[in-house]
Amino acid sequence: MGKGVLSLKGRRKRPWLELSRLETERDYLNYQLKQLKTYHEGPIDLFKDRLPTNGFYDKERIRFHGQGLWRAYEILCPRDKSCISPTVLDIVGEKGMASLWIDQGRFVGKRGSIRGKYTEEEYRNITNWLRTFDIPAVLHSNQTTILEISIRKDSMPILIDIINPYIPKMMKNKLKAR
Repeated sequence: MGKGVLSLKGRRKRPWLELSRLETERDYLNYQLKQLKTYHEGPIDLFKDRLPTNGFYDKERIRFHGQGLWRAYEILCPRDKSCISPTVLDIVGEKGMASLWIDQGRFVGKRGSIRGKYTEEEYRNITNWLRTFDIPAVLHSNQTTILEISIRKDSMPILIDIINPYIPKMMKNKLKAR
């Protein structure tokens, strides 16, 4: 749901899940890897490396391949284009909502905001999905495109109560307004 990329790579065009984060977020990357190993059945191929950046911190990258990743690729990438559909959102549930908040969510004042590189259809799907959890989410846009999903300040405790059990300890700071 967050910053991972699922794509076909290599000579045999196998699906690989790629996660990359800055060195400062290494603990969360290791947590995600632990979750992948826990939930995946069967053997896995795993590669870790470090990518240099223009800034001070490098990026840590994990590439993951497993037996059932084809099914995930078929659901996430119909017609070989990544899309967050209602089916995907129903599958990921509350854990997916927690991942989405960690990667794309933030507080703006006391209200919540979710921003990302999503299409208008994906923004609408995420908004409707949040509404199924009784979180009244609203799309904010300018004349050309949708900018963010906004969650009112009186609805933020509902969101936090739902995702709190799925947030690892090292990321609990994402649940507090500054």
